[in-house]
Amino acid sequence: MKIKEILNDIQYVDDFEDFDVLDISYDSRKVRKGTLFVAIMGQEFDGHDFIEEAEKNGAVAIVKEKGVKSKCKIIEIEVVNTRKVLAKIANNFFQNPSSKIGTVGITGTNGKTTTTFLINKIFNECGNTSGSIGTLGFVSPSNIISTGFTTPESLELNNFMDKLVSGGIKNVILEVSSHALALSRMENIQIDTAVFTNLSREHLDYHGTMEKYFSEKLKLFTSLKEEANSVINIDDIYSKKIISEIKSKVITYGINNEADIKLISKKISYKGMKLTIDLFGNKYTINTKITGRYNIYNIMAAIGVCIANNISIELIINSIEKIDGIPGRMEFVGDEKNRIFIDYAHTPDAYENIFKLVDDIKDKKDKIITLFGCGGDRDREKRPEMARISEKYSDKIIVTTDNPRTENIDTIIKDIMDGFKYRKHVVIEDREVAIIESIKMMSEDEVLIVLGKGRENYQIFDREKKYHNDVEIIQREINAN
Repeated sequence: MKIKEILNDIQYVDDFEDFDVLDISYDSRKVRKGTLFVAIMGQEFDGHDFIEEAEKNGAVAIVKEKGVKSKCKIIEIEVVNTRKVLAKIANNFFQNPSSKIGTVGITGTNGKTTTTFLINKIFNECGNTSGSIGTLGFVSPSNIISTGFTTPESLELNNFMDKLVSGGIKNVILEVSSHALALSRMENIQIDTAVFTNLSREHLDYHGTMEKYFSEKLKLFTSLKEEANSVINIDDIYSKKIISEIKSKVITYGINNEADIKLISKKISYKGMKLTIDLFGNKYTINTKITGRYNIYNIMAAIGVCIANNISIELIINSIEKIDGIPGRMEFVGDEKNRIFIDYAHTPDAYENIFKLVDDIKDKKDKIITLFGCGGDRDREKRPEMARISEKYSDKIIVTTDNPRTENIDTIIKDIMDGFKYRKHVVIEDREVAIIESIKMMSEDEVLIVLGKGRENYQIFDREKKYHNDVEIIQREINAN
């Protein structure tokens, strides 16, 4: 594509002849001959520091922020904000793929991944072919590619959608994180249906306050066109503020009597749920293998999205009843002898939901063993709160590592320990050893809950990802005994 086409609707100084661009990259290591390199500021590195490396690798031109000096001899295109410009460049280069496919964007503190998974499953089961982009990676009907982000950078986002369009896929379901909204990754992405799941304390190390955190989430809804749809959890305290700020059509869900989609009754067990739900005045029964009261909200959100996309209630219910479970979300990974569950939960609100579920459905004699850690370089104030919640519901606790990142492990564990009042816990830093020991200490009347990693297959120490898989370790150990 010609550079002038790629830079359409972007303000820059036009003092060069038009030329061809073969590819775009913001990572100098991926630059090849004919690539346009966009220097953006990341959380750990500044792309401007790698301009000369990009030139050496074959970049045909550089996009940089005004005032930044460099020694390169190729064309330099100066703009005010390279992050915002990257989103526009990506959209232009891939010819606005979000306008050629049905788009669903899901945001909230908890429930994004599960709701994305549910909608994607229902859409495909009902013949509305779709892919998804989120924590589970880039999921197409034929492939899964890990991305490492809840919401990838705008370049990958547009690239993935372009691949889906080229493959004849009709819809894409996107997990939309607050970081992605703050960092302009979603700019120029057209959303047809937006979902708000909930908002609770998370990412305050980045946003600073709940108000700023909420204002980033709100961007997804204020960007919607009038003909778009918003599916809102009306039980959340932030819902009315969202509804008051948006122009789109609205479908609400919750236990609240004002909700368009509301829960009438529930029966929950380890193996699933029987739900009675009122959908716009009509009652329906759903028997699902998915369990957990928090998943009732995720199911209702998915129903709202499917209704907004003109799928019949009968097809929606039939599709939900076929789903076996959610990977890494209160997922049973044990056997008849060992009742072991994993979950990705890593916020106080998610912990409360998990433990309430287990408390609801376990036998009175059952005891709970909990294994968890907390991520490094993240909100420290939630660590003792997660410890308090764990202690409230658990009979035994194993404190271990999650993703320490660049933070000292002893500091993370001390923050966790500050939340304990009693001596129910032991500390085993090595997560693999901690899992092995927790399985050894299980008796017949105990349930083990392993929190934090879900289906992730790595741990991050410093800036290095090391292979680690909770599920593989668990299944290896129970098969060996």
